[in-house]
Amino acid sequence: MPTLVTNSLKNALNPTILTSKGASTVNRQGGYCFYSDNPESVTNGPALGSFDLVDGGGKRWLNKATVNGAGLVYMWHTNGSGAPFKHALLIYNPNSFAISVSSSNNGLTQSNGGSDIAGWTQYFSGNNHLPTPIVIQPNAFGTIFQQTISAGYNFGIVARTNVVNNSTGAAANAIFYDVAYLNTNIGATDWATLKSPSMRRGVAPTYYNPMNLAEIAPVDTNGIAYRVCGSAANPGVFGTDDIPTVTDYAPTGNNSTGLLEGGFGQQYAVSMKIKNTFTVSKNFLIMIGKTAASGGSGFPFVNMAGVSQSYAWVGPGYYCDMIDTGPVAAGATITVNFFMVVPAVSSTPVIIGARVKP
Repeated sequence: MPTLVTNSLKNALNPTILTSKGASTVNRQGGYCFYSDNPESVTNGPALGSFDLVDGGGKRWLNKATVNGAGLVYMWHTNGSGAPFKHALLIYNPNSFAISVSSSNNGLTQSNGGSDIAGWTQYFSGNNHLPTPIVIQPNAFGTIFQQTISAGYNFGIVARTNVVNNSTGAAANAIFYDVAYLNTNIGATDWATLKSPSMRRGVAPTYYNPMNLAEIAPVDTNGIAYRVCGSAANPGVFGTDDIPTVTDYAPTGNNSTGLLEGGFGQQYAVSMKIKNTFTVSKNFLIMIGKTAASGGSGFPFVNMAGVSQSYAWVGPGYYCDMIDTGPVAAGATITVNFFMVVPAVSSTPVIIGARVKP
Protein backbone atom coordinates (compact mmCIF):
# COMPACT_ATOMS: atom_id res chain seq x y z
CA MET A 1 0.00 0.00 0.00
CA PRO A 2 1.42 3.43 -0.92
CA THR A 3 2.37 5.67 2.02
CA LEU A 4 3.62 9.23 2.37
CA VAL A 5 7.33 9.69 3.00
CA THR A 6 8.04 11.80 6.07
CA ASN A 7 11.39 13.48 6.79
CA SER A 8 12.66 12.98 3.25
CA LEU A 9 16.17 14.14 2.50
CA LYS A 10 16.80 16.59 -0.34
CA ASN A 11 18.44 14.11 -2.69
CA ALA A 12 20.81 15.14 -5.49
CA LEU A 13 19.47 13.12 -8.43
CA ASN A 14 19.74 13.04 -12.21
CA PRO A 15 16.52 11.44 -13.44
CA THR A 16 15.75 10.72 -17.07
CA ILE A 17 13.34 13.51 -18.08
CA LEU A 18 10.83 12.28 -20.66
CA THR A 19 10.40 14.63 -23.61
CA SER A 20 7.16 13.09 -24.89
CA LYS A 21 3.91 12.75 -22.98
CA GLY A 22 3.16 9.45 -24.72
CA ALA A 23 -0.26 8.28 -23.52
CA SER A 24 -0.34 10.84 -20.69
CA THR A 25 -3.39 13.11 -20.53
CA VAL A 26 -4.50 16.19 -18.64
CA ASN A 27 -7.95 17.74 -18.45
CA ARG A 28 -8.83 21.17 -17.08
CA GLN A 29 -12.14 21.28 -15.22
CA GLY A 30 -13.75 22.01 -11.86
CA GLY A 31 -15.24 25.49 -12.19
CA TYR A 32 -13.81 29.00 -12.02
CA CYS A 33 -10.55 30.03 -10.36
CA PHE A 34 -10.71 33.57 -8.98
CA TYR A 35 -6.98 34.26 -9.07
CA SER A 36 -5.17 37.27 -7.58
CA ASP A 37 -1.37 37.73 -7.50
CA ASN A 38 -0.84 41.14 -9.12
CA PRO A 39 0.07 43.41 -7.50
CA GLU A 40 1.91 40.88 -5.40
CA SER A 41 3.31 43.54 -3.06
CA VAL A 42 0.41 45.54 -1.64
CA THR A 43 1.52 49.08 -0.84
CA ASN A 44 -0.07 52.27 0.44
CA GLY A 45 1.65 55.47 -0.60
CA PRO A 46 3.49 57.13 -3.50
CA ALA A 47 6.91 56.44 -2.00
CA LEU A 48 6.07 52.71 -2.06
CA GLY A 49 4.79 52.70 -5.63
CA SER A 50 1.01 52.91 -5.33
CA PHE A 51 -2.09 53.19 -3.16
CA ASP A 52 -3.55 49.66 -3.24
CA LEU A 53 -5.94 49.73 -0.26
CA VAL A 54 -9.68 50.32 -0.34
CA ASP A 55 -9.50 53.12 2.25
CA GLY A 56 -5.83 54.12 2.15
CA GLY A 57 -6.07 56.91 -0.40
CA GLY A 58 -6.40 54.93 -3.60
CA LYS A 59 -9.89 53.40 -3.35
CA ARG A 60 -8.58 50.26 -5.07
CA TRP A 61 -9.44 46.59 -5.08
CA LEU A 62 -6.73 44.05 -5.89
CA ASN A 63 -9.00 41.97 -8.13
CA LYS A 64 -12.64 41.95 -9.22
CA ALA A 65 -14.61 39.42 -11.28
CA THR A 66 -18.08 37.95 -11.62
CA VAL A 67 -18.29 34.24 -10.79
CA ASN A 68 -21.09 31.71 -10.93
CA GLY A 69 -21.72 28.68 -8.73
CA ALA A 70 -18.82 26.51 -7.62
CA GLY A 71 -15.12 27.19 -8.06
CA LEU A 72 -11.95 28.14 -6.23
CA VAL A 73 -10.47 31.35 -4.84
CA TYR A 74 -6.69 31.76 -4.82
CA MET A 75 -4.96 34.92 -3.57
CA TRP A 76 -1.28 35.52 -2.84
CA HIS A 77 0.35 38.81 -1.81
CA THR A 78 2.92 40.50 0.43
CA ASN A 79 2.18 43.36 2.81
CA GLY A 80 4.61 45.96 1.48
CA SER A 81 2.84 48.92 3.09
CA GLY A 82 5.03 49.13 6.18
CA ALA A 83 2.07 48.75 8.55
CA PRO A 84 -0.60 46.15 9.38
CA PHE A 85 -3.81 46.03 7.37
CA LYS A 86 -6.78 43.72 6.94
CA HIS A 87 -7.39 41.39 4.00
CA ALA A 88 -10.53 39.52 2.92
CA LEU A 89 -12.74 38.25 0.14
CA LEU A 90 -15.54 40.78 -0.33
CA ILE A 91 -18.67 39.51 -2.10
CA TYR A 92 -21.42 41.58 -3.73
CA ASN A 93 -24.85 40.14 -4.56
CA PRO A 94 -26.07 41.70 -7.85
CA ASN A 95 -29.25 39.60 -7.95
CA SER A 96 -32.87 40.29 -7.01
CA PHE A 97 -32.77 37.36 -4.56
CA ALA A 98 -30.63 36.42 -1.57
CA ILE A 99 -27.58 34.24 -2.19
CA SER A 100 -25.77 31.77 0.03
CA VAL A 101 -21.97 31.47 -0.11
CA SER A 102 -20.34 28.35 1.33
CA SER A 103 -16.91 26.71 1.34
CA SER A 104 -16.13 23.02 1.75
CA ASN A 105 -12.32 23.45 1.82
CA ASN A 106 -10.28 26.50 2.73
CA GLY A 107 -6.99 27.68 4.16
CA LEU A 108 -5.34 30.98 5.06
CA THR A 109 -1.67 31.88 4.95
CA GLN A 110 0.29 34.53 6.81
CA SER A 111 4.03 33.94 7.00
CA ASN A 112 7.26 35.89 7.30
CA GLY A 113 8.96 35.10 4.00
CA GLY A 114 7.46 31.65 3.49
CA SER A 115 5.17 29.99 0.99
CA ASP A 116 1.46 29.15 1.28
CA ILE A 117 2.07 25.53 2.25
CA ALA A 118 0.13 26.12 5.49
CA GLY A 119 -2.89 27.39 3.57
CA TRP A 120 -2.89 24.41 1.21
CA THR A 121 -2.54 22.02 4.16
CA GLN A 122 -5.59 23.61 5.81
CA TYR A 123 -7.44 23.49 2.49
CA PHE A 124 -7.02 19.74 2.18
CA SER A 125 -8.02 19.19 5.81
CA GLY A 126 -11.48 20.68 5.25
CA ASN A 127 -13.53 23.71 6.26
CA ASN A 128 -11.59 25.59 8.93
CA HIS A 129 -12.65 29.17 8.25
CA LEU A 130 -16.29 29.20 7.07
CA PRO A 131 -18.18 26.50 9.00
CA THR A 132 -21.55 28.16 8.31
CA PRO A 133 -22.55 29.58 4.91
CA ILE A 134 -23.23 33.31 4.81
CA VAL A 135 -26.41 34.73 3.31
CA ILE A 136 -26.13 37.99 1.37
CA GLN A 137 -29.27 39.96 0.58
CA PRO A 138 -29.88 41.52 -2.87
CA ASN A 139 -27.58 44.45 -3.69
CA ALA A 140 -25.63 43.93 -0.46
CA PHE A 141 -22.09 42.89 0.50
CA GLY A 142 -20.66 40.08 2.59
CA THR A 143 -17.12 39.47 3.86
CA ILE A 144 -15.36 36.14 4.43
CA PHE A 145 -11.84 34.92 5.23
CA GLN A 146 -10.83 38.19 6.92
CA GLN A 147 -7.45 38.36 8.67
CA THR A 148 -5.11 41.10 9.88
CA ILE A 149 -1.77 41.02 8.06
CA SER A 150 1.48 42.06 9.73
CA ALA A 151 3.82 44.39 7.85
CA GLY A 152 6.25 42.53 5.62
CA TYR A 153 4.35 39.24 5.77
CA ASN A 154 3.23 37.09 2.85
CA PHE A 155 -0.47 36.24 2.94
CA GLY A 156 -3.13 34.47 0.96
CA ILE A 157 -6.35 32.52 0.68
CA VAL A 158 -7.10 29.21 -1.03
CA ALA A 159 -10.74 28.14 -0.84
CA ARG A 160 -13.42 26.29 -2.68
CA THR A 161 -16.47 28.53 -2.90
CA ASN A 162 -20.05 27.89 -3.95
CA VAL A 163 -22.60 30.62 -4.68
CA VAL A 164 -26.26 29.58 -4.87
CA ASN A 165 -29.75 31.06 -4.77
CA ASN A 166 -30.59 30.94 -1.07
CA SER A 167 -34.15 29.79 -1.80
CA THR A 168 -33.72 27.29 -4.63
CA GLY A 169 -30.10 26.14 -4.33
CA ALA A 170 -29.47 26.89 -8.02
CA ALA A 171 -26.06 28.26 -9.03
CA ALA A 172 -26.01 32.05 -8.87
CA ASN A 173 -23.78 34.96 -9.84
CA ALA A 174 -21.76 37.03 -7.40
CA ILE A 175 -19.05 39.66 -7.76
CA PHE A 176 -15.87 38.74 -5.91
CA TYR A 177 -13.38 41.37 -4.75
CA ASP A 178 -9.90 40.79 -3.37
CA VAL A 179 -9.50 43.66 -0.89
CA ALA A 180 -6.90 45.01 1.51
CA TYR A 181 -8.00 47.80 3.86
CA LEU A 182 -7.46 49.60 7.15
CA ASN A 183 -11.01 49.91 8.50
CA THR A 184 -13.61 49.56 5.75
CA ASN A 185 -13.58 47.22 2.75
CA ILE A 186 -16.41 48.89 0.80
CA GLY A 187 -15.96 51.93 -1.42
CA ALA A 188 -13.21 51.05 -3.90
CA THR A 189 -13.74 52.30 -7.44
CA ASP A 190 -10.88 50.90 -9.53
CA TRP A 191 -8.29 48.15 -9.96
CA ALA A 192 -4.93 48.43 -8.21
CA THR A 193 -2.01 49.16 -10.54
CA LEU A 194 -0.17 46.13 -11.90
CA LYS A 195 3.42 45.64 -10.76
CA SER A 196 4.57 42.71 -12.91
CA PRO A 197 4.09 41.74 -16.57
CA SER A 198 4.03 38.01 -15.77
CA MET A 199 1.92 37.67 -12.60
CA ARG A 200 -1.82 37.27 -13.05
CA ARG A 201 -5.12 38.46 -11.66
CA GLY A 202 -8.65 37.87 -12.88
CA VAL A 203 -10.56 34.64 -13.29
CA ALA A 204 -9.67 31.36 -15.03
CA PRO A 205 -12.33 28.90 -16.25
CA THR A 206 -10.90 25.90 -14.36
CA TYR A 207 -8.96 24.87 -11.25
CA TYR A 208 -9.27 21.05 -10.92
CA ASN A 209 -7.07 19.09 -13.31
CA PRO A 210 -6.98 15.27 -13.61
CA MET A 211 -3.47 14.37 -14.79
CA ASN A 212 -2.91 10.79 -15.91
CA LEU A 213 0.78 10.05 -16.41
CA ALA A 214 1.69 7.24 -18.78
CA GLU A 215 3.39 4.19 -17.31
CA ILE A 216 7.06 4.49 -16.41
CA ALA A 217 9.49 1.72 -15.48
CA PRO A 218 12.36 3.06 -13.34
CA VAL A 219 15.47 0.88 -13.26
CA ASP A 220 17.73 2.84 -10.89
CA THR A 221 17.73 5.26 -7.96
CA ASN A 222 17.81 8.32 -10.26
CA GLY A 223 14.50 7.36 -11.81
CA ILE A 224 12.32 8.61 -14.65
CA ALA A 225 10.29 11.82 -14.56
CA TYR A 226 7.96 14.19 -16.36
CA ARG A 227 8.20 17.97 -16.58
CA VAL A 228 4.82 19.62 -15.83
CA CYS A 229 3.34 23.02 -14.93
CA GLY A 230 5.66 25.12 -17.04
CA SER A 231 5.21 28.24 -19.14
CA ALA A 232 5.06 29.28 -22.78
CA ALA A 233 8.82 29.87 -22.74
CA ASN A 234 9.64 26.75 -20.72
CA PRO A 235 6.75 24.31 -21.22
CA GLY A 236 6.18 20.97 -19.59
CA VAL A 237 5.44 17.68 -21.30
CA PHE A 238 1.85 18.82 -21.96
CA GLY A 239 3.01 22.09 -23.52
CA THR A 240 0.72 24.59 -21.84
CA ASP A 241 -2.35 22.34 -21.79
CA ASP A 242 -1.95 21.83 -18.03
CA ILE A 243 -2.28 25.54 -17.20
CA PRO A 244 -5.33 27.76 -17.85
CA THR A 245 -5.62 31.33 -19.10
CA VAL A 246 -6.56 33.99 -16.55
CA THR A 247 -8.78 36.79 -17.89
CA ASP A 248 -8.31 40.17 -16.23
CA TYR A 249 -11.30 42.53 -16.54
CA ALA A 250 -9.25 45.65 -15.80
CA PRO A 251 -8.94 48.19 -18.63
CA THR A 252 -6.24 48.16 -21.30
CA GLY A 253 -2.96 49.39 -19.93
CA ASN A 254 -3.61 47.83 -16.52
CA ASN A 255 -4.53 44.34 -17.66
CA SER A 256 -2.69 41.09 -16.89
CA THR A 257 -4.66 38.58 -19.01
CA GLY A 258 -2.49 35.58 -19.93
CA LEU A 259 -1.46 32.01 -19.19
CA LEU A 260 -1.28 31.04 -15.53
CA GLU A 261 2.36 30.04 -15.84
CA GLY A 262 3.50 27.55 -13.22
CA GLY A 263 0.00 26.29 -12.47
CA PHE A 264 -0.29 28.19 -9.19
CA GLY A 265 -3.74 28.04 -7.58
CA GLN A 266 -4.52 24.81 -9.43
CA GLN A 267 -5.28 21.38 -7.95
CA TYR A 268 -3.84 18.45 -9.91
CA ALA A 269 -5.39 15.00 -9.40
CA VAL A 270 -2.41 12.87 -10.43
CA SER A 271 -2.57 9.21 -11.41
CA MET A 272 0.90 7.69 -11.81
CA LYS A 273 1.54 4.17 -13.12
CA ILE A 274 4.84 2.49 -12.20
CA LYS A 275 5.92 -0.88 -13.64
CA ASN A 276 8.39 -3.20 -11.93
CA THR A 277 10.54 -4.72 -14.70
CA PHE A 278 12.82 -6.51 -12.23
CA THR A 279 12.58 -10.24 -11.50
CA VAL A 280 12.10 -9.57 -7.79
CA SER A 281 9.75 -7.39 -5.77
CA LYS A 282 10.77 -3.72 -5.52
CA ASN A 283 9.64 -0.56 -3.75
CA PHE A 284 9.52 2.67 -5.73
CA LEU A 285 9.58 6.28 -4.56
CA ILE A 286 7.56 9.05 -6.19
CA MET A 287 9.68 12.18 -6.08
CA ILE A 288 9.25 15.88 -6.90
CA GLY A 289 12.04 18.35 -7.52
CA LYS A 290 13.94 20.50 -9.99
CA THR A 291 16.52 19.90 -12.69
CA ALA A 292 20.09 21.03 -12.07
CA ALA A 293 19.81 23.54 -14.91
CA SER A 294 16.81 25.33 -13.40
CA GLY A 295 16.89 28.28 -11.04
CA GLY A 296 15.01 29.10 -7.87
CA SER A 297 13.55 26.65 -5.37
CA GLY A 298 10.76 24.11 -5.33
CA PHE A 299 8.17 23.47 -2.63
CA PRO A 300 6.99 19.89 -3.26
CA PHE A 301 3.45 19.30 -1.97
CA VAL A 302 1.17 16.27 -2.24
CA ASN A 303 -1.98 15.08 -0.52
CA MET A 304 -2.93 11.42 -0.47
CA ALA A 305 -5.93 9.89 1.27
CA GLY A 306 -6.60 13.15 3.10
CA VAL A 307 -3.07 13.62 4.48
CA SER A 308 -0.64 16.25 3.18
CA GLN A 309 3.14 16.11 2.92
CA SER A 310 5.35 19.01 1.87
CA TYR A 311 8.93 20.22 1.81
CA ALA A 312 10.42 23.69 1.34
CA TRP A 313 13.34 25.37 -0.42
CA VAL A 314 14.39 22.43 -2.59
CA GLY A 315 17.11 23.74 -4.87
CA PRO A 316 18.09 22.91 -8.46
CA GLY A 317 19.17 19.31 -8.97
CA TYR A 318 17.50 18.15 -5.76
CA TYR A 319 14.41 16.01 -5.22
CA CYS A 320 12.28 15.00 -2.26
CA ASP A 321 10.71 11.55 -1.99
CA MET A 322 6.98 12.08 -1.45
CA ILE A 323 5.34 8.62 -1.66
CA ASP A 324 6.61 5.07 -1.12
CA THR A 325 4.68 2.59 -3.27
CA GLY A 326 5.34 -0.31 -0.94
CA PRO A 327 6.40 -3.65 -2.46
CA VAL A 328 5.50 -4.08 -6.14
CA ALA A 329 5.69 -7.67 -7.36
CA ALA A 330 8.03 -8.61 -10.21
CA GLY A 331 6.42 -7.72 -13.54
CA ALA A 332 3.50 -5.90 -11.88
CA THR A 333 2.28 -2.33 -12.34
CA ILE A 334 0.98 -0.16 -9.53
CA THR A 335 -1.23 2.92 -9.94
CA VAL A 336 -0.82 5.62 -7.31
CA ASN A 337 -3.42 8.40 -7.02
CA PHE A 338 -2.77 11.66 -5.19
CA PHE A 339 -3.20 15.42 -5.37
CA MET A 340 -0.37 17.79 -6.21
CA VAL A 341 -0.29 21.59 -5.98
CA VAL A 342 2.39 24.16 -6.77
CA PRO A 343 2.77 26.39 -3.69
CA ALA A 344 3.56 30.08 -3.98
CA VAL A 345 7.25 31.07 -4.27
CA SER A 346 7.94 27.86 -6.23
CA SER A 347 10.10 27.99 -9.33
CA THR A 348 8.66 25.96 -12.19
CA PRO A 349 8.38 23.70 -14.21
CA VAL A 350 7.87 20.92 -11.68
CA ILE A 351 9.70 17.62 -12.18
CA ILE A 352 7.66 14.64 -10.97
CA GLY A 353 8.55 10.99 -11.39
CA ALA A 354 9.55 7.78 -9.67
CA ARG A 355 12.76 5.94 -8.81
CA VAL A 356 13.82 2.62 -7.34
CA LYS A 357 13.96 2.81 -3.55
CA PRO A 358 17.59 2.43 -2.40
